[in-house]
Formats: sequence, C-alpha cells, structure tokens
Amino acid sequence: MSVVPTSGVLKRKVQVNVKCDKQAAFDLISGSDKLADWLKKSGPIPGVKDVDILEGPYDHVGARRKTNFIGGDSVIEKLVEYNPPGNYTYEVTEFTNFFGKLTNKAYGQFWFDEEGEDVRVTWEYSFTSKNFFARILMSVVLSMGYRKFMLKGLMNAKGLLESKK
Repeated sequence: MSVVPTSGVLKRKVQVNVKCDKQAAFDLISGSDKLADWLKKSGPIPGVKDVDILEGPYDHVGARRKTNFIGGDSVIEKLVEYNPPGNYTYEVTEFTNFFGKLTNKAYGQFWFDEEGEDVRVTWEYSFTSKNFFARILMSVVLSMGYRKFMLKGLMNAKGLLESKK
C-alpha cells in the first residue's frame, strides 16, 4: 500500500519511453549525482544546482537529501518507498520557494516499466495544500508550468540515457 495520499491532492503525471536498460534508467533518475544534469530550468521553474546528502546514501527508505535549485531555493526529499529497479517514492518537505506558501508536503513517484526493448518512465507528483485558497492557486501554478518542467526533465534524462548506447 502506498504512503501517498489519494484524496485532497493535486496530481501531475508525465511519461516517456527510453531505449535503455531498466536498471540504467532507475540508477540515473533515482541517483543524486546526475540530478542537475537532467532536471533543468523550464519556464519560471529553476533547475537543480546540486544535491546535499543529509542521511544516506540515497538508496534506501529513510534516506534524505536536500535538493538545491539555481537561485538559492531548496527542498528536502526523503525516500519513503524504494524498490529498484521498478519504482520509488519520495516525500518533499521544507519548501523554501513559492510552493512553501501553498503546501507543507508533496510526493514524487517514479515507475520504470519494460515495454519491449524500451523502458517507460512515469513520474507523478502529488501535492497537498494548506487550505482551499492555496489549492486553487496551486492548481493554476501546476497547470501553467509544472507538468512542462517534469516532461522536460524526463526528456533530458532520456537524452542522457540514449546517448550512452
């Protein structure tokens, strides 16, 4: 059973098929050392600058990292489910950016599914909201650019993975 709430959350999901090995996709996307190479700026959403491991390595339930964005904002990510190379889930807290005014917690989930010789990578974000008005504003913000940020990130990861072949 997933730790991610199913009601009262705003969700955004993207998928991309990658021509690579399932383990390679899992390792690149779940790892901390290459996050800044694929999670880049998209519209008003800054890209990742670097990652600080707080409790690690970042490869087991309970591991924590601080993801620092270009411009100085950051979030704390904690692994809450970790099933390599199939899927993982992380809880996001301590937003220092605009999202911190709207939510206290979000969840990111990745699934890696084989489809013939490809791997379908699915990334879903679930955002809680602090109140009704925050939920409305967050819905607008997510619709205007967050899904695009996620898709651009996965496309960048795809490029890195397929260039290794």
